[in-house]
Amino acid sequence: MGVEQVHRAYSFVCLSCGHGWEAEYDIRLTTEDADHLHADYFLDGHKVHSPLNESRCPSCDSKHVRVLRPGRVNFTRLFTD
Repeated sequence: MGVEQVHRAYSFVCLSCGHGWEAEYDIRLTTEDADHLHADYFLDGHKVHSPLNESRCPSCDSKHVRVLRPGRVNFTRLFTD
């Protein structure tokens, strides 16, 4: 069994209210078998659900959230301000 730590940033936008935010995650990747990879996500030291599967808007609590590449929220704000 192998374990690897990675750090990833994601941008999010709520499709219900338009709120945008970014977050950085520490991810622990565990290889249990040759074919099985398990990922545990941590945000500020706390284990959380994968943001790729279960994101909620911190503004309106909607589940209609799109995940974007890091930096996309700030890039979009340049054109809307």
